[in-house]
Amino acid sequence: MMARRVRRLAVVVLVLLVVGAIALVLTTRPKLEDARDGVDHAWTPLRGPLSVRYTKLAEANAQLVAAGGGERDVSRALGLRLGRWDELRRAKDGDADADAEAQTADQLEGLGTRLQAVASSSDRLRTSDALTQAIAAFQGTVPPPPAVTAYNRSVRDYEDERNGLLRGPVASLFGYDSRPQLVLAG
Repeated sequence: MMARRVRRLAVVVLVLLVVGAIALVLTTRPKLEDARDGVDHAWTPLRGPLSVRYTKLAEANAQLVAAGGGERDVSRALGLRLGRWDELRRAKDGDADADAEAQTADQLEGLGTRLQAVASSSDRLRTSDALTQAIAAFQGTVPPPPAVTAYNRSVRDYEDERNGLLRGPVASLFGYDSRPQLVLAG
């Protein structure tokens, strides 16, 4: 008789756990979806200004090559990442892969910082006026700060939503991956 009660109690506990898990998923997914959509929406106004910025970065990379720095790892990596950016940027705003674009932009910003460091640490490259001017043009071409702030705020809100104690497993299970903040070089 005691064994029967224990089995019934175990079944009740199991049913409650399953119902609780389903309720958690049903209440969490819409919040995660809304937060991720907020990040994507906040990314859209940055696409155009970042394209202009990365055109300037491509020009700086071309000047690095012309000044004799084409053998540098940063130059080759920039060529690859800029190609990826151009490929991603062809999509219309509504069809854009904001996650991939943000990751690529983050990588380009890091490579832009490396390019500046390489140029300033080399006596040969420092004497290239064209390279110095191209780097200055890249540094001077920045997206509107309010748009960057809005995007980064939406990323923080999304990360807060997806990293909650109960929401974290749901986010992982359903592919709500993290999104990078946009940190501009220089």
